[in-house]
Amino acid sequence: MKNKVKLFLSTLLAIAFIVWIAIFSGGKADSDKLQIYFLDIGQGDSEYIKMPDGKDILIDGGPGDQVLNELGKVMDFGDRYIDLVVLTHPHADHITGLLEVIKRYKINEVWETGVGYDSATYDEWKKEIKQKNIPQKFVNSGEEKSFHNGQIKFLVLSPLSNLENQTVDNVNNVSIVTKLEDGKFTSLFLGDAEKSAQSKFLDKLSKTTIIKVGHHGSENGTLEDVLKITRPAIAVISVGENNKFNHPSSKTINLLKSYILRIYRTDQNGTVEISSDGASYSVRSAK
Repeated sequence: MKNKVKLFLSTLLAIAFIVWIAIFSGGKADSDKLQIYFLDIGQGDSEYIKMPDGKDILIDGGPGDQVLNELGKVMDFGDRYIDLVVLTHPHADHITGLLEVIKRYKINEVWETGVGYDSATYDEWKKEIKQKNIPQKFVNSGEEKSFHNGQIKFLVLSPLSNLENQTVDNVNNVSIVTKLEDGKFTSLFLGDAEKSAQSKFLDKLSKTTIIKVGHHGSENGTLEDVLKITRPAIAVISVGENNKFNHPSSKTINLLKSYILRIYRTDQNGTVEISSDGASYSVRSAK
């Protein structure tokens, strides 16, 4: 009798575990497609990209540890490895969550500009990278990495020159700006680059499917010439609810509406997920 009870309980536990796994992973999109998640992490930036071959990229981490919860929702169960982490610039609303990530995940490589910036968080970031011996590259325009047997390319458009240990007046304007290309599908990530910075890499732009709007949709974060050249179908603004900066600017929203069919905001739509097979794409949001 005892053996039967044990067998019954073991069976129940096994079924419960299988159901739990199914529920836990049910929100994840098809693994044979490129996935881009604009994570809902408050007033900051964080984008997680999963390739069809399983490789992944995390761009920025937001202002706190909320990124850990969001990664738990979109990464495979038990996955504690990220192939490439990109720090666009060392402002707190981009680096703070990323620091929490590199403390807890195994990171294959880090890209950043290496720009000089005085902050305790950035000092801790550099210390953590050194202690964990994480491979680090200071990148600028022309750097690129290929995924999925060369089908998908991840390219750096800005900054235009090496900035290692250099000081600048505004680190927003030396944000790492990147483009992801997969067949006919492209996505542009502007970081916090403002209008003056965007004007310097216009010659590197082309038609784009998705644009991650610069500097949280602030008034100085979207140069109209960028929209004229890229003609994106979708814009995503990473922004916190009721933030003290009043981001996004109404002027920016109106400008975007004159060029773009759909605008998503993480404060209103939650995490925004885009899936693509290189020819077509789909969008869904948490809210």
